[in-house]
Amino acid sequence: MPKDEQFEKHYHSNEVPGYDLEKIPSSITKEAWSLEEYEGFIDKLISILGKENVSRDEDARRFYAEDTFRSFETPIVAVSPESLDQISKTTKLCSDFGIAIVPRGGGMSYTDGYLHTRKKSITVDMQKMNSILEINETDMYVTVECGCTWAELNDHLKLKGLRTPYWGPLSGKKSCVGGALSQNSVFFGSGFYGTAVEQVIGMDVVLSDGTILPVGAHAKNEGLPFMKHYGPDLMGPFLADAGALGIKAVATLRLIKRPKHRSHLAYAFDSYEEMANALSALSREGLATEAMGFDKNQQSARVSEGKSNFLKDIKTLFKVIRELGVLDGIKIAFAGRRYLNDVFYGMHFSLEGSTKGGVKDKTKTAKVMAEQFGGKPLPASITKIVHAEPFLPPDSILGPNGERWVPLHCIVPHSQAVEALDKITKIYDKYDSLKEKHNIRNGFLLVTVGNYGFLIEPVWFWPDSRLQMYDTVMRKEHLENLPSFKNDGKGREVVQDMRNELTQLFIELGAVSMQLGKLYRYDKSRKPESLYALEKIKSLFDSKGIMNPGALKL
Repeated sequence: MPKDEQFEKHYHSNEVPGYDLEKIPSSITKEAWSLEEYEGFIDKLISILGKENVSRDEDARRFYAEDTFRSFETPIVAVSPESLDQISKTTKLCSDFGIAIVPRGGGMSYTDGYLHTRKKSITVDMQKMNSILEINETDMYVTVECGCTWAELNDHLKLKGLRTPYWGPLSGKKSCVGGALSQNSVFFGSGFYGTAVEQVIGMDVVLSDGTILPVGAHAKNEGLPFMKHYGPDLMGPFLADAGALGIKAVATLRLIKRPKHRSHLAYAFDSYEEMANALSALSREGLATEAMGFDKNQQSARVSEGKSNFLKDIKTLFKVIRELGVLDGIKIAFAGRRYLNDVFYGMHFSLEGSTKGGVKDKTKTAKVMAEQFGGKPLPASITKIVHAEPFLPPDSILGPNGERWVPLHCIVPHSQAVEALDKITKIYDKYDSLKEKHNIRNGFLLVTVGNYGFLIEPVWFWPDSRLQMYDTVMRKEHLENLPSFKNDGKGREVVQDMRNELTQLFIELGAVSMQLGKLYRYDKSRKPESLYALEKIKSLFDSKGIMNPGALKL
């Protein structure tokens, strides 16, 4: 593809100035600065959105400057549009003033997804755009505004015996549909149906100049949005784009009949090699709708998290009984979760189907496969509890003892799963002395994606001061029971150094990542011709370079 010199000059003049995003481990949020020079701009925003939908006080601005790990610049304001028209007028105004636009959903990013790389920018908080516009039971699709949470969508669909194939992340009580489509996401349903973006039929996207662009099934002049592919797929660039190309306002997703039968299994393994091979075998056979594995550190953290007060455990138990019956509830009550303390590597998975006999056959096959790889049966309480109460409050953005927590992840083909785990473990080991000095604990979570992908999520826990956002997002009654820690900037630097080293490893492995935000080295993973094409697409849809600058490293 020939280079365009005029484009090169224009595009690269819009690079994010002064930001080496790999060297900003600080969690100290900058003070909210004076808005005096932006009063005229803010007045125009208020005329579009109403005063109640423009947040300009210092606490709000600091909150919108943070994700769950760190902070860059503090925005001018945060706006909360309530309609497609308001989003369009807001982005047009920003374009006229040369002010950057940073979309935000439920705020669960830990990869700088909605952090501000420019002082001259605003947050567009989509959470008031949360309506479910249509549930079409005949043609099997649902259309929602993108600020709708996965929990709310699931609750509405459950009443009709329906579900989206992928039906949300564990953080679905806060995470929005639009956030998952921007970042891409896995968990509920992903073992069989793949990632969030694979479920989308059509969208309405608002560009930085105010254009409302219908893509996919929404692009037709007439008819229902029942099928994505009709000529070239122009929706693709806007999925998993980290909000770099536009604001997702409305989306249509596929529906399936809600499976009526489910079983749960769990196994202990002596090594991650055995567990990884068992997970891959289950994935290739298409058996598990969710399949996950923990090492001892990550498993212990979640067990500790589970040592909540007796009343909360009883409430969860009643939900299990309501979902699965008295017998399963009694089994969980007797098993508890302490048995996991002696498990080095634990695999937990769910199987589902439309008939009891079909699920029974899948379960038999899965048991044989797990035991072939050295698995020893465990009580299957983890996935039973997760399914009884799938979307929990976002309290796990801190560790079980109040420590800071941050993950990272990559997806590799099954043939590279053990190799990737070996190399990740070597990087963990390389930092042993620094981890001991700063009391940093490592662990990992493994998840299968469809029949093709093996996700590895390294995680870190370490004692450190909290960001302001935790006080807003987490439940007060939970925070009150957690200790607080002194600021440990050096410890954060060690964690960030490890994350940077792992993102480079992911490139070398040819791995894929979701939740790209501004952290992952997406640009380094692209062939030059492909990166150039993406830059041209960015310049077409965002000619001034004001839509989430720095996302995808653009």
